[in-house]
Amino acid sequence: MNLEVLVSDMMTMNTVARLWHWTTDTAQHHVTYESFLNQNEDHTDSFVESALGNDLNIDFSKVGVTEAKIEKYDLNNVKESFKSFRARVFEAKKSLQNNESSANEELITILDDVTDLTSKTLYLLKLK
Repeated sequence: MNLEVLVSDMMTMNTVARLWHWTTDTAQHHVTYESFLNQNEDHTDSFVESALGNDLNIDFSKVGVTEAKIEKYDLNNVKESFKSFRARVFEAKKSLQNNESSANEELITILDDVTDLTSKTLYLLKLK
C-alpha cells in the first residue's frame, strides 16, 4: 500500500473542496463543502497518525498537493470528483485488506469513515 499517494489524494480533495466552497453560488453547497473539509481533514490526520502510531513508514517528501485547480465551478464535475475519490479510497481499502498487519484494521476503519463522508456529501449535493 502506497500510503503517500492516498494521503496526498486526501489532501488534494480538501484543497479542491475549499475552492468549490469559495466558488459555489448555492448556500447549501457552501455549507456541505465546509462540513466535508472539516471532517476530511480530521480523517486525514487520523489516518496519518494511526499509520505512524503503528510504525508504518510514510515518506513525507512524497506527500503533497501537486494539482488542485478548478477551471470553473461545475456541480457535475464536483460529483464526478467525489465519486472518483470514493473509488480510490475503496481501492486503498482493498489493498489494506490484502495485507496482514494489525494496523490495517484501524486504517480501514478510518477509510470506511472517509467513504461514508464522501457518500453523504454526494447525497447532500443532490438535495435542492
